[in-house]
Amino acid sequence: MQEGKKKAAKLDALFSFLPSCFPNKNSFSSWLCGLVRLRGFVPVTGMLRRWLAFIVVSVACGIGHAAERLFDFGAMPEGKVPTNFTSVVTGIGAPGDWRVVPGELPATLQPLTPNAPKAGRGLVLAQLSTDATEERFPVLVFDGEVFGDFTFSTKFKCVDGKSEQMAGLAFRYQDPKNYYVLRASALGNNVRFYKFVNGVRSDPLGPEALIPRGTWHELSVECKGNQIRCLLDGRELLPPLTDNSFAFGKLGFWTKSDAVSHFTDAKVTFTPRE
Repeated sequence: MQEGKKKAAKLDALFSFLPSCFPNKNSFSSWLCGLVRLRGFVPVTGMLRRWLAFIVVSVACGIGHAAERLFDFGAMPEGKVPTNFTSVVTGIGAPGDWRVVPGELPATLQPLTPNAPKAGRGLVLAQLSTDATEERFPVLVFDGEVFGDFTFSTKFKCVDGKSEQMAGLAFRYQDPKNYYVLRASALGNNVRFYKFVNGVRSDPLGPEALIPRGTWHELSVECKGNQIRCLLDGRELLPPLTDNSFAFGKLGFWTKSDAVSHFTDAKVTFTPRE
């Protein structure tokens, strides 16, 4: 009985001591320091040693743990701007007409023959404005979070447009005049990366690539520190880029001029910012 009371007293002392041992739970070094201090305070029995090992493993697994956010347009109200998004425009002209609308969804598997049944229909994100102003770049910005290191991807389809047929990703967005862009063009058959700094567009970088209108493709951008990787349909079509203009920012969807474009299956995997 007396032995049980002693063990209980030690555990009470242990748990009351934890806050002072771990003043910053986001710092692995502080956890290790706390464990060292605990070793000198409470005798490390076999059970306690296993308990401490569990803490170390749990914290180690949590360091750099990636989170994921899915943009499920199929679950959003039809005919409305998606929740937590804001429509803006870079350049001149009116903002885009962004709405969730019915549309053809991308097939899960590639069709084996041209006559294979098409994919089903559902709700997709669409930019519907046909304002053909030349230096007009509609952007739909997600306001729910600011991202540092991440992988942002979406399926896209260039649907229509006389002057332009483009779809893209805006990332590390600061405001309508400052952000990065990765975009694909069905009219130009190319993929380009560039940035806006104080409203001035940089020279575009990127290769030629066949992007048929009315066909689903995937754009993906990976940012880690000042390193940027750009992919089309899972293929890295230009060398990794290094740029220090923007270290973090919001994410969004992007078009140009009168381009009517659809987006779906968008998601971001990211390291939460402290």
